Amino acid sequence: MKYAYTEKEGVRTARARLASVNASYKDLSQVCRNVRGMPTEMAIKFLEEAAEKKRAVRFFTHNAGMGHRRELGGKKGGYPIKAARLVLGLVKSAEANAAKLGLGETKIAHIMANKQDIFPRLSPKGRRIRHDYETAFVEVVLEEMQQKAEKQEKKKKGEKK
Repeated sequence: MKYAYTEKEGVRTARARLASVNASYKDLSQVCRNVRGMPTEMAIKFLEEAAEKKRAVRFFTHNAGMGHRRELGGKKGGYPIKAARLVLGLVKSAEANAAKLGLGETKIAHIMANKQDIFPRLSPKGRRIRHDYETAFVEVVLEEMQQKAEKQEKKKKGEKK
């Protein structure tokens, strides 16, 4: 499957993807939204704390009827343990891919989750009640941070001359 991320010229990346996951895509998307743009080490620490219920995850959408959390400054949030564990494993996998490719410090350039498939499930004994079994997918792309710092230094040197 194709990633929703478009490659940038001259930027080295590492990626990982998890498909056909039996988890709530709404929870997965909110966990992804909380770690997007973070350095990889910070994201892993956040996800480990969220998986152990030591840190709440802020829900920006899909939060109707959800309680407010003091640790989030009165914002709505929760503790999606299953989603946090899945995203944590995926980020660690992407980090291992980055180490294999020889990337230095990385940050999460792209992370997303969405619905993948919907399978109809019918109740037994002739009852006409249908429940849908939904699967989700998650993808993450890490990019090297070192190159951006070097590019900014080159731009600053070019401006001074």
